[in-house]
Formats: sequence, structure tokens, C-alpha cells
Amino acid sequence: MKFAKYWSEVSVVVDEAIFGINKLSAWGASNETQAQAGINALERATRLGQLISRGVDALREYEYWNGYIREEVLDEITNADGRVLAVLTRNSYGAIVLNTESVLFGDIDIAEPGLLTKLFQVFGKTKKDKSFYVSKVEQYQKKNPMYTIKVYETCAGLRVVVTNQVFENYSAPAKAIFSALGADPLYVRLCEAQSCFRARLTPKPWRIKIDRPASRFPRKEQSEINEFANWVQHYEAASKSVSTVKLVSVFGKDFEHPDVARVLAVHDQYSCTGLAQLA
Repeated sequence: MKFAKYWSEVSVVVDEAIFGINKLSAWGASNETQAQAGINALERATRLGQLISRGVDALREYEYWNGYIREEVLDEITNADGRVLAVLTRNSYGAIVLNTESVLFGDIDIAEPGLLTKLFQVFGKTKKDKSFYVSKVEQYQKKNPMYTIKVYETCAGLRVVVTNQVFENYSAPAKAIFSALGADPLYVRLCEAQSCFRARLTPKPWRIKIDRPASRFPRKEQSEINEFANWVQHYEAASKSVSTVKLVSVFGKDFEHPDVARVLAVHDQYSCTGLAQLA
């Protein structure tokens, strides 16, 4: 998992006519020293300069594919021996995210059907809604009985968790499961780049009528720190009226690996609150 204690910023000059601003920030990170974070920032500034020539689309993916994720570490989930099983972070738009190297989470996004798809469904084409994908998970588990798979409903689709064993991140078995179940491609790429599985625990703010935070971690100015603390209060208050996921079914033997059980307990505490509205 790629999270850091120390951060440093270097500015890169860009064409304001193209980007709307005259400079971008390259953030370096380290778990050793602040000085090492500064060296890393210079290296990332060089990489950022190379990407600028490719345009805005390349820059959208820059942070996730180029080292540490710039997210605040909130907490660690450990087992009885003190080994870290997962890390809770707050992402760029303020939601809490669970990150784990060994518990396989996978999100399946289900797009709203377009007009042509709806027309085909009138003539008998299979409707690929949430029920379709739940059935797909069930059939996959029957063909692969070595896995127990828990299925949750999300606002935009499904979340699956393999509960009876742990995995190496982006190992061949993990990739096979993602491919067979149709996991979101961006999610899969992020797992590979960041060496961990990720699961959002709290709502996307716009789904609960809250704006994104006005600033990004790490916040330097006291005004930004105070403003963000106020944002968190409003966000947490609005979050109490929704759930992030809802348990749908469990396919396979009734057994949970101890590490998975520990991580899932935290996952469910945050995200599976039993409220009807999903966000």
C-alpha cells in the first residue's frame, strides 16, 4: 500500500491558455524523511512536465499511476499480533476509503441502459441490471466453490468480497476473479498501481448534497485546516441518513478467514448501516 507520512510540493509552470492556470503542483512523498519527500517531489515534477505535452487526459491519471496516493491516513486495522491488515484514508473528495493488501474487494459498476439497449430489451434481450450481475456472481461461485463471495449492493452497482481466504494484490487469482465478474476497469488499474484493494466506506459528497472540499491534503494554511474541519462536520452529519452499501447475499460456505472478518467488521460498521438510501 502506497501511503506516506511526509509530503513536499514543487510547482510546474504550464500554459494558462490550455490549463486555465499558470502552474500545477507536483507532490513528492516519503515514509522516511521530509528531505526524501522533497527529492521525490522533484522527480515527480519532471514526470509531470513530460505528461503536460500529452494534454489534460494524461494528467487526470497522473497521481494514481505515479507513486503514493495523496490521501490522509486516518486509522489502521490490525490483527491480534499487531500486523496491519488495512488502512483507512480520506480521498480527494472527502470520503473514507478502506485500503487492504490481502482482502479482495471488487466493485462492479452497472451503467444505466441507453435508449437502444432498452429497445432491445423489449424484444427479449437480457436486461443487465443488478439482479443479472448478482446471478453472474452466484454462477461463478458455483463453478469455483473454493471461494465464498459476499455481495453488497452499491448506489451504482455491486461490491463483492471473497471472505474465506486472503490474496496477494493483483495476483493471477485476483485478476481472474475481476475479469470473470466484470469489475470496473478503472478500479482494477488502481488496485494494480497502488498495490492494494480499495473500498469506499462513506458517501460521495454530491450524492448527499454536499460540495467537495475546497482544498486538498496536506493542508498548510490554518484557514484551510479550519475550513476542512467544518466541512467534515457537515459531511458526517449528512452521511448519517444514508448507507454506502447493502448486503444482498453470500454464496459459498459459511466461513470467514480471521483477517477478512476483522476487516469486514470495520467495513460494515462504516458502510452497511441498514438505511435504505444508498450513496
